[in-house]
Amino acid sequence: MGIPSGRFSIYEGTEIISNGRLSFSYKTRGDGHYAPQWEHTKWLAIGQNESSAAHFVAVDGKDEGDGWSCRMRIVDGNYDGYWLDSSDGWLCAVGSSKQRWKFLGNGEHYEWWQGERPVVVRQSGPNNDGASGFRLRAEYGANPRTYTVRPL
Repeated sequence: MGIPSGRFSIYEGTEIISNGRLSFSYKTRGDGHYAPQWEHTKWLAIGQNESSAAHFVAVDGKDEGDGWSCRMRIVDGNYDGYWLDSSDGWLCAVGSSKQRWKFLGNGEHYEWWQGERPVVVRQSGPNNDGASGFRLRAEYGANPRTYTVRPL
């Protein structure tokens, strides 16, 4: 596929399934008195069936020997016009960023990297806010995962 020429979404794994899409929302845990609710967050998470997918565009894309790299601007939703960043490890929406992302592989399936850190999924979030769902993190020494990049 190479560098996407327009908007794209990213899914965890090699199949396009709704609970593998990436989203800027999560579901809070309900306790006995309160029902779970959807919350918007600046941190990128693995979405659930009811969440809407995050959409991106590649900016300053560059072909690399074993894939491609770019900066990622968020389009659509609450963070339209923001950029994807992982300065503290957790992937999040920020006002501006020069951070480059690498996608190693071919076709639609890639390992996703930020510098020397593969992007992985972690069950807890950056502020341990009690969210149910999984947050994305660029983490040194982690085993790379496979993601599907799907043009819209």
